[in-house]
Amino acid sequence: MSDHTLKIRWPKSLCHYIERLLDRYAFDLPNSQTDQGCIERTKCERCWRRLIRKEQKRVLDNVAREYGLVSKQKGVYVSDWGLKLHQEQLTRNRSLLEEMIAVNDLCQEYTLAELSALSVSNPYVRRSELIVRASGFEKIAQDLGHAGVFLTITTPSKYHPVKVSGQPNPKYNGSTPSEAQAYLNSVWARIRSQLDREQIRTYGLRIVEPHHDGTPHWHLMLFVEPEHKARMVQIMRDYALEEDGNEPGAQDARFEAVDIDYNRGSATGYIVKYICKNIDGEFQENGEDAEDWYGNRTKHVAARVRAWASIHGIRQFQQIGGPPVTVWRELRRLDHADDEVVEKARKAADKSDWAGFVEAMNGPCAKRADQPIKTAKWLEFDRETGEYLDSPVNQYGEPAKGKLFGLFAQGQYWITRTLRWEIKRPKKAEPDINPYSSWLDRLQQLIQVREPTEAEIAALPDDTAYAWEKLTGEVHPPPWSSVNNCTTGHLDEYTSIQIS
Repeated sequence: MSDHTLKIRWPKSLCHYIERLLDRYAFDLPNSQTDQGCIERTKCERCWRRLIRKEQKRVLDNVAREYGLVSKQKGVYVSDWGLKLHQEQLTRNRSLLEEMIAVNDLCQEYTLAELSALSVSNPYVRRSELIVRASGFEKIAQDLGHAGVFLTITTPSKYHPVKVSGQPNPKYNGSTPSEAQAYLNSVWARIRSQLDREQIRTYGLRIVEPHHDGTPHWHLMLFVEPEHKARMVQIMRDYALEEDGNEPGAQDARFEAVDIDYNRGSATGYIVKYICKNIDGEFQENGEDAEDWYGNRTKHVAARVRAWASIHGIRQFQQIGGPPVTVWRELRRLDHADDEVVEKARKAADKSDWAGFVEAMNGPCAKRADQPIKTAKWLEFDRETGEYLDSPVNQYGEPAKGKLFGLFAQGQYWITRTLRWEIKRPKKAEPDINPYSSWLDRLQQLIQVREPTEAEIAALPDDTAYAWEKLTGEVHPPPWSSVNNCTTGHLDEYTSIQIS
């Protein structure tokens, strides 16, 4: 056995070898909790397929940007090819969600498409929740007497491949939207560190949207104590202009701060346009459909913004400060809590009162350790056999994080998820066709409809008899028996099943 073989037997050395190999193809080492998990990921065919598909879309869209095909004149925000590919992916995803069935312990069945419509995957739900959170932050800021500021941070000119005129930018350094976003993240990380050192607490929302050429920039709605507002703005300006701050136009274009004047309008009314145009574009100004910075109707280009964010892996919305939104969502599943603190937060969440929820969680600037309510997860196991029902490790051998089942507060648990769900895809029956028969016989076999026999109908469970209505011409309405009979439920029943 050679010395080289001996070296790569150890996980750490093997990961280093894999990293060098992937570097030849411009791939990064897969993110993993352990070295062994990293090795298992590089052995997984599905992991490679996802990685290559993601990289393919990004590379081709970046090539289009470099050739000037992503601009105000050609195709705003994202290449036409990238938009088409993203829409095809959405169509495939939608078909898959409509095929997959979720079944719970009560024998209730729903397609994943139906369940997805109830979550933040639905643009309407996502938009509504973001607006509620923005208005809630504004309300609690007014109650506490905090000052509000709108801020915009952009990248240096070298991150832009083309100018607004469509001409190539001679300063362009070849960076991608992901790399430009990484630069903005690094700027924000330095800003947060300085604010923490000076004990300046801030909270609000951050929105990322693209310039016409696909280069990201940030909009922030932040609230802070009045005596710290000027210093916070100064810190942000200094770090935003730290790199290439002396280039022409940098002082005006790279950073902007506007004080919120409640006499002229609400902060939420200003930021709601940015929220809407980056989700579905459903927003009006003066009774007409809103337009973006380049004269396009927001509802017409919102799909291009979503495609841009998906292709380049950019998180469009992020909350800064404040309590976790997961706690808010889990509280909305409860009917009642026999604890004063939890009940106060639950009532606020149930009424979509984000300000009241933030107040119940000890304010917008409270640290996680000081917030009274936290999410709870578990790994289930059989008490008699000790066997894990949910695997303690994932498919790559890494420790599992557990499943969210409820909330923890005041030394007590509140269960918000009582049902176990199983995801399955219905098996499609394949016709028994003789490959040696004539094409006319095979066609006849494919299009013929077999009448069910009386024995087959009699053997069906009571709660599925209505499925034969179209075949037999008889009316078999779905039974309305008790839950103990495992009847198939409806969405109304699904949304109301909650336990405290």
